[in-house]
Amino acid sequence: MKNKKILSFLIFLFIVVGLVVFFISRPQPEELLPQKFATLPEKPKLIAEYNHGTRIYSVAISPSDPSIIGLADVNGTIKLWNKNLTDIPAAVLNHPGQYVSIDFSPTGELLASACRYGNLVLWDVASRKKIITLESSYTQFAFSPDGNQLATVRNKLRLWDIRNLKKIKEIDTLPFNEGHNTEGWASAVDISSNGKWVAIGYSHGAINVWNLHTKQLIKKLETSFYQMNFLKFSPDNRFLTAGGPVLFTDKNGKEWVSNGTNGYIMWDLSSWQRHGGVQRGNIDKIVFSPNGKMCVSANDEPYSGRGVELWAVETGAPITFLPTQANDAEFSKDGNYLLTGGWDGIVQMWQLTPQQLKLDNTPDDVVRIVFLLTEEKEPSPNITQKLDKMIRKAQKFYADEMERHGFGRKTFKFEVDQNGKAKIYLIKKDQIKNFDLSNYLCIVVIEGDISTYLPDFSIHLPENRNIFPYTSIDPGIYGAYGTTYGEIVPVYTNKTKYDWKTIAHELKYAFPRLNWRHRVYKYERNAVKRFFSHLNSKMPWGKVRVEVSKCEAEWLDKCRFFNPDQSFFDKPTKITLNVSHIDTTMSRNLQFDVSDEDGVHQVQLFSPMNPNLQFNKNNLQGCRLLNGKKVASVEFEITDPDIKEVELRMIDMLGNTASQGFRIKDETSEPDKKQ
Repeated sequence: MKNKKILSFLIFLFIVVGLVVFFISRPQPEELLPQKFATLPEKPKLIAEYNHGTRIYSVAISPSDPSIIGLADVNGTIKLWNKNLTDIPAAVLNHPGQYVSIDFSPTGELLASACRYGNLVLWDVASRKKIITLESSYTQFAFSPDGNQLATVRNKLRLWDIRNLKKIKEIDTLPFNEGHNTEGWASAVDISSNGKWVAIGYSHGAINVWNLHTKQLIKKLETSFYQMNFLKFSPDNRFLTAGGPVLFTDKNGKEWVSNGTNGYIMWDLSSWQRHGGVQRGNIDKIVFSPNGKMCVSANDEPYSGRGVELWAVETGAPITFLPTQANDAEFSKDGNYLLTGGWDGIVQMWQLTPQQLKLDNTPDDVVRIVFLLTEEKEPSPNITQKLDKMIRKAQKFYADEMERHGFGRKTFKFEVDQNGKAKIYLIKKDQIKNFDLSNYLCIVVIEGDISTYLPDFSIHLPENRNIFPYTSIDPGIYGAYGTTYGEIVPVYTNKTKYDWKTIAHELKYAFPRLNWRHRVYKYERNAVKRFFSHLNSKMPWGKVRVEVSKCEAEWLDKCRFFNPDQSFFDKPTKITLNVSHIDTTMSRNLQFDVSDEDGVHQVQLFSPMNPNLQFNKNNLQGCRLLNGKKVASVEFEITDPDIKEVELRMIDMLGNTASQGFRIKDETSEPDKKQ
């Protein structure tokens, strides 16, 4: 009896202690703290538009009177507009030739126009009259910074004295293609802003830099460009950039021109070493801002880049892009405005934001959190604190996983405020601002009606414009593709729970930045299935859903978000495939030759899980660690005879990624490349 009393007492004591511990340790109601939300950056503002009606080839802004803008079309028609009057041009000039390039003299008194395979014409801006026609053979020309000289190219560089408009005369010439063994023609020219140097670009990639005063050749540069579409000194005399189509030599020794995939290379003038380059997309022209801090690339190909892009000159980091295709662009003298024009015949004037002008919104490889309210109400209480905890748990998860695989506690960064808390950007339903998320990896937490489509809130979705082809590809055949910055990761909430596992899962696909097509997010409408799915995710095995494999950890080890402050310059990637049979079965041996001047870190091979599924339904077949080799061959064995498509993904030592798909027709035929 005594033992029963003792046992009953112990049970009672255990229950009492358990209740006390429960009430002490149970989660306490969170203190409702004032919520502070950050303001998202906006895209440049479109302030004026001019409809020319015919394809635009060149645009210009007067340096002396920014209200005067000029445009030239492919047929040689030149129009001068008043910036504030968009209905009728102030003057119409006619150049005798097609594909006309124009520019104002440094004083704004003259306008020069030059056409392809024609001559250059000087115009008096005030009277709108032709002054003289000079012999030239290409669209490139350059004024000296004092406006006293004009440089033109026609097999050789010609310098003209234009101080006396009634007696314009040729004062000097520089030899054609001196210092280079290759044959070709002069196609680009520019004079440095200090008037010290003149650079001449030739076909087949040759560049000569001369001392303009002594006429001495001071530097010879070589590139893989077939010809120079543009050649520009930066206004601060720090850099020289050039670009054009790439000359590609195939395995049979035949030369091809990679049209439609032009890149650019930049040199540091203090050392004449390559400062960097972007060998991707279709860059028709590079224009520097007046202070030399940023440059703009014009692209008129809708499927090989993102239109007009702004870059940081020092690092190559993308700043923002304009949702327009353009063949040419030009800054105003104060750098606050950008003029663009392209094949649609529309010329547009854009006003840059103070944030963009200060380069404050260049990507620094951090994750940003956007809270999107799809209903007209106030945010949930303490949502900022909840999201802060959520992102920190996801961050810790990656640190744990990287450490588990031997890479230390490397993980991603997220944007924080001055108090060290996660910075949360708020977008309400009634907001219609054109938010600029084009260069950020953003987690968009959506609360409210899940049927809401993100573009209704003016949130940029990259679509296919975040895809670019590298320049070293065979003409007419799809080659290696990469992706630019700008990724939206939608996460829907049930208004009470903010699951860090969902964030970690979605980020795993966003970090590699190679999901070319948007993933489909299916919301389970059946409440019972939704309940058991949620319950299953809370079980111990639920972590497997986001567990990082060794292969993925190797990739993340060089991912930009795990290695901040790296250069954004990107050299070309090339991937080729050879197929052979290794025995009498249906097994095939796939040998990939991969090259990248930045060094290949890792490659991964994917194939569709089922031939009937779409190509983006990928299944990892294997990965290989290459540790920075610039040229390498890797082999994979495919045993499934139903696999007809494969995709090889690559990440280089700087975190740049590339991918190329291949379709295997049959057992013996050469594989076809596909996007």
